[in-house]
Amino acid sequence: GGLGEILTDQSVDKKQLIDDVRKALYAAKICSYAQGMNLIRAKSAEKGWDLVLGELARIWKGGCIIRAIFLDRIKQAYDRNPNLANLLVDPEFAKEIIDRQSAWRRVVCLAVNSGISIPGMSASLAYFDTYRRES
Repeated sequence: GGLGEILTDQSVDKKQLIDDVRKALYAAKICSYAQGMNLIRAKSAEKGWDLVLGELARIWKGGCIIRAIFLDRIKQAYDRNPNLANLLVDPEFAKEIIDRQSAWRRVVCLAVNSGISIPGMSASLAYFDTYRRES
């Protein structure tokens, strides 16, 4: 097209890439929930709603397509620490995201170097890096 050719000369190990993408998707999912919970927390504080984030996860589990196990883990994180500043600093979620961070970065770099847009995954990585630098 008029905007240049797709960059396809990248050599990749497909098995490694599949594993990396799985890890990257999970890390991005954690960040997405962390962002969402923080937005809810901020609006709750602004409006004086006094929402209990762990209870929201429990309620959503009852009527939502979100995987119940993941919502259970979010509820457990807020049960462990009701004042949790961000899911990213919960020890269990922090370990999972740190363990997947290299794969996540490889996927984003490969996509960028290949001219492939992955806005959700790259934005989540940027959020993680911003939060990590500020913490």
